[in-house]
Amino acid sequence: MTNVLVNERGAVLINKLLSIDGHENSISRVVTHAHSDHIRDLDKSLTTCKNLVGTPLTLDWLVELGYKIPRDYSIRLDYGSRISIGELKLELVKTLHIPGSSQVVVTDEDGLKIVYTSDFKKPGVHTPILEADILVLDAVYGNPNYVREFDEYIEDILTDLVNQLLSKGPVIIYGYHGKLQEVMKIFRDRGVIAPYVLPPKVYGMTKIAEKYDLRIRDYVLLGSSEGAEVVKSGWFLLFTHVSSSNYIRGPRASEVLLSGWEFKKPYRYLGSNRWLVAFSDHADFKGLIHYIINSNPKTVIVNSVRSSYSEIFANEVRRITKKECIVMP
Repeated sequence: MTNVLVNERGAVLINKLLSIDGHENSISRVVTHAHSDHIRDLDKSLTTCKNLVGTPLTLDWLVELGYKIPRDYSIRLDYGSRISIGELKLELVKTLHIPGSSQVVVTDEDGLKIVYTSDFKKPGVHTPILEADILVLDAVYGNPNYVREFDEYIEDILTDLVNQLLSKGPVIIYGYHGKLQEVMKIFRDRGVIAPYVLPPKVYGMTKIAEKYDLRIRDYVLLGSSEGAEVVKSGWFLLFTHVSSSNYIRGPRASEVLLSGWEFKKPYRYLGSNRWLVAFSDHADFKGLIHYIINSNPKTVIVNSVRSSYSEIFANEVRRITKKECIVMP
C-alpha cells in the first residue's frame, strides 16, 4: 500500500522511496524548482539520498546557486519523460511558476496516481490540471480573501507601468530568482526594447535559462565595460534580487518591487519614486480551488508548511468540493 505523508519540514514523502521538496532518508530527492523553500535541507539530501531528480534547467540553476551536484548523481528529467524509482513511476509535468518548474506525478504498481502540484499559477491555461487519486498542494494563498481579480491582466499592467517609468529614466526591478527571468521575458514579449543590466548571479542564471529557449536578449553584466556604457546612457532596466540594495548612483532611478502579497490593487505608489506591483507566481485562492475541482481527486492533502491558513483552506475545500481534505503535518 502506498503511503503519502508530509513531514515537519514540508517534504512530501511517498513510501520510503521519494522525498519531494524537502529532506528525508529516502532513495531519491525530487526538486520541483529552485526557490529556497523548495530546496530546504538539500545539502542533507545530497549526502544521504542516492540521486537528485529535477528538470535540467532546475538542476543547472541549483549549481549556479552554489550547490555541488555531481553530474552522475543527478537525474535530469525532461517534461513528460518517465523513470522508475522502485515500484513507483515518476514523471515531471510543466507548470507556470518560474522557468524549470514542475508538478510531480507518481503512479504506483496498482495504478494509484499521486500528484504534487508544487507552486503554480493560471491552472487550466498555462498550468495543466492533472487528474489524481491523491492531490497534494501548497495553499500559499489559503485564505478565501486572498484573491486578485486583476491577475489576468497583471503582465500588461506591469509592462505599461515600466514603459511609463522608462520614459523618465532607468528602472530597477526587485524580485526573486526565477521570477526576475520570467518578467524579463514578459517585457520582451510585449515589445520592451530597453537593455537589461544584471548583477552577476542574475546574469549567470539568465545565461543558463537562455540555453533552455527562454529568449531574453540584449542584457549585459553590471560592472563590465559594456554594462558601464549602458548605465551611463541612463536608459535601461536593472533586475536584481529583492534583498539587494540600490546599485545606481547619481540621479535616482524608479524602483519597482514585485510582490505576491498585494490583493486590492494591481500596483501602488510607495513614495520616493518606488512602486509595488502585485505580481505573483502563485495561484490565488480561486485558482487553487479551480485546480482541485478539475483534478477531481479522491483525497486532497494540504501541505501546511508551505501554506497559509491551511485549516481554513481545508474547511473550504470540504465545503466547496465535498472531497476528503487532510492537513499535514
